[in-house]
Amino acid sequence: MGEINYIPTDVGAIKVSILCGVFIYLPLALGGEKVSEKAIAAKQLIVDEIKEKIEGAQSVTLVGFNGMDVKEITDLRNKFREKDAEYKVYKNTMMRFAFEELGYDELIEDLKGANALVFSKHDLVDGPKIAVDYRKEDEKNEEKLVLKSGIVEGNYQNSEQMMAIATLPATEVLHSMLANVLQAPIRTLAGDLDNAISKLAIALNEVANKKENEAA
Repeated sequence: MGEINYIPTDVGAIKVSILCGVFIYLPLALGGEKVSEKAIAAKQLIVDEIKEKIEGAQSVTLVGFNGMDVKEITDLRNKFREKDAEYKVYKNTMMRFAFEELGYDELIEDLKGANALVFSKHDLVDGPKIAVDYRKEDEKNEEKLVLKSGIVEGNYQNSEQMMAIATLPATEVLHSMLANVLQAPIRTLAGDLDNAISKLAIALNEVANKKENEAA
């Protein structure tokens, strides 16, 4: 009798080696189904994680990376972390499923090559700004890291728009600038009112003095 070896495979089957090395694949009646269910469940967890991070971020930047070693990726990830942004690499298939479920079909077109997502948790400018600054550090970095597209406040943004967003001041600075613009007319009005009141007071005082002089 020939020797039979059972070797599990990643397709939910058993490979049986008989005698001179002829291989036969026997599907697992129950085991294969369980493995498949576990694999699907594990992938769905990743898709759900991506969706949750997208929905909880101020902005999401899709970046492509190429030719970066472990140290470079670690240093870049730390730069994002310092600004409360998260740089995370996912398989394109997982991101595609997440984008489809959230209705961001435009992002799917950019899922070519190796990609990562940058989730800006605190300020929507942080993610794209750090990516742009990294590209400016060295000419080689322009090829290593590419801003492909993104999501800002629930809206799709192409590469040019994400690059433009990266040049904006921090959100807190923008709020301060807006407040100053809004307060400027108020300050002007307050100044005008003060001047008007002062003039009225002077006029009333002159009238009072005139009446006192006439009475005397």
